[in-house]
Amino acid sequence: MMAAAAAIVLIMLVAFCLSGCAGKQYKVDYCGAEFCYEGAKEAYRAGQEVEVYFTLIATDTDYSFYLDGEVIDFDYDDSKGYIIRFTMPAHDVKLECEAVNSMEYGSLLWEGEADVMLLDLYWAETAAEGSKESREYVITTTEDPDQVRLDMYAKEGGEEETCTSFSIPYGNADALLRFVYDNGLDTWNDLEEWVSIDGTQTVCKFWNGEGHVRVSTDRMPEDGEKTLDELFKLLEGCVQ
Repeated sequence: MMAAAAAIVLIMLVAFCLSGCAGKQYKVDYCGAEFCYEGAKEAYRAGQEVEVYFTLIATDTDYSFYLDGEVIDFDYDDSKGYIIRFTMPAHDVKLECEAVNSMEYGSLLWEGEADVMLLDLYWAETAAEGSKESREYVITTTEDPDQVRLDMYAKEGGEEETCTSFSIPYGNADALLRFVYDNGLDTWNDLEEWVSIDGTQTVCKFWNGEGHVRVSTDRMPEDGEKTLDELFKLLEGCVQ
């Protein structure tokens, strides 16, 4: 009788341990670029199949992905981007993306100088007066070469404009500037044929290594508005 009771207790202890291990989650360090991965979660259970999509894909760029320093294979889908899959081990992991870009777009480094504006994206209604809405994201360098400041401004209707500041990795700013140059925003002012829109205006200013370039929806290619909308989504992803 006692042996049977002991066996039951042992089975219960084993089941408890197994359930506890199965329920424990381990973190994924995306190296500050979680906003680039669609479907990314902060943590997964050991043995769980992880699948994320890398969507911030630039032209003339070769990508490699590393899990804890080891090269990891990936697939590609036209609608999803790069598909990264791996089985979550029983420990925290680091997922890194290495992008080698053959396109030259000037030095984006500021050599330690603080308060250099790297990117400013602004949208506002132009038809309404007084109660118009607007939003703006501004990325500025700091004294820390690994971190930049992201200021988010928002104005809703007749309310006062609000400002919220975040500290984000410099790698995020570099990825956003790559998006700007890889989508040719630096050529908009030289377009011979261009379009503009009414009712709203979007203005983008960005660093080119020596100064700032300003482009807007007043002079853009046909797909320019879509490109700027995608840039807004990427910036929003930095603060979510």
